[in-house]
Amino acid sequence: MPSRNYPTSNQPSLSLSEILELEPEEEPWCAGYAPSQRRRCHIRTNSRGRSSAMALLDKGTEKLQAGRNIDNLLEDLAPHVLCTRFHQNQASTLTSSWRRKVRSYLDSQSTPTRSRATSSTPRASRRPRSISSEPVDLAMEERIAELRRRIEALKELRRVESARSGRGRTTRSHSRETEDSSRTVSPSRLGSSSGGHVSQERYTERVAERASTEVTVRSVTAVPRPAQAHIAPSRRVSVSNQTPQSPSTGVSVPRRTVIHGRKSRLPQVSRREVEGDCGICLCDLHGPQQAVDWEDETDSDSDDDEEDDSDDDEEDDDSEDDEDDSEDGEEEDDSEDDDNYYDANEYQEELTWCKIGCGVNFHKKCIDKWLACAHTCPACRSKWEDID
Repeated sequence: MPSRNYPTSNQPSLSLSEILELEPEEEPWCAGYAPSQRRRCHIRTNSRGRSSAMALLDKGTEKLQAGRNIDNLLEDLAPHVLCTRFHQNQASTLTSSWRRKVRSYLDSQSTPTRSRATSSTPRASRRPRSISSEPVDLAMEERIAELRRRIEALKELRRVESARSGRGRTTRSHSRETEDSSRTVSPSRLGSSSGGHVSQERYTERVAERASTEVTVRSVTAVPRPAQAHIAPSRRVSVSNQTPQSPSTGVSVPRRTVIHGRKSRLPQVSRREVEGDCGICLCDLHGPQQAVDWEDETDSDSDDDEEDDSDDDEEDDDSEDDEDDSEDGEEEDDSEDDDNYYDANEYQEELTWCKIGCGVNFHKKCIDKWLACAHTCPACRSKWEDID
């Protein structure tokens, strides 16, 4: 009988499912590998995929026994035994491992025949090495894939940590800048140094000078004209929280601290010339203060009119005593001049002026009535202080 071209073996031939160690119906699990768990995936495959896989395995067994190539069939089989959630991307890797298993099986089937036909053993000794190296190659590929995933995870973790550290550095640098600015400006920190007392006094002097300059400029532009200087006392304006801005550092210092913190360091405000009218009663500052009661003024005007009428009647009736009346009028004019003579020093005593902000003059009685309603200067709105 002629010899056959395909190898023969006394052992029964295996099916494709046994060669690949794949039983979709008995083990309905995904054939993929989970690197994070270092084991096979435990997700179940769908029933339709398992049925298709069993049909392909039976068809592959027939082709394998007929000596036909089943590489394309293995490529079609891989997606049916992998879960659709995580491991569809391992189809090519799984197909390659199956091809190696099929080749190793075919080599193992042909090895006994060749060993009996030839007496040389090098080839027979080399085959087991290649067979034993197949699982090692599969494990190495899986290990490499796992290492790549770990490297990607580490890179992502480093990106997150660098982003967090960058935010922390930005926050810390901002807080340090705020701390440094407060150190350079705060008078309490200036006072804690070796020359702290002197530095604090200089700081107070500079703030007081800047405050006085700002208030003076503001008062020059804000002092009303005599027709607009009358301000309702019921309109109160609180200026205790007004803070002059330092042009160099931009740190606000309360006016109360500048005024009451150290009396000897108050701003030097020069008094203005005594001229014009009082900004409260609108009366001349050079003359005596007049009453602001309008009812009294109207009564006095009516009395003056009645006196003028009576004087006209007396002049018509007493025409013979004109010369005597003229002499009496001259004497009365002289007495009125004496009574209206007012000492300039007495006027000065009845006047007062803003010693903190603008230096504007007011009647003392008027400012006393004003301060009963508001404790600020009517012109510059700075706090009123009576400093000797």
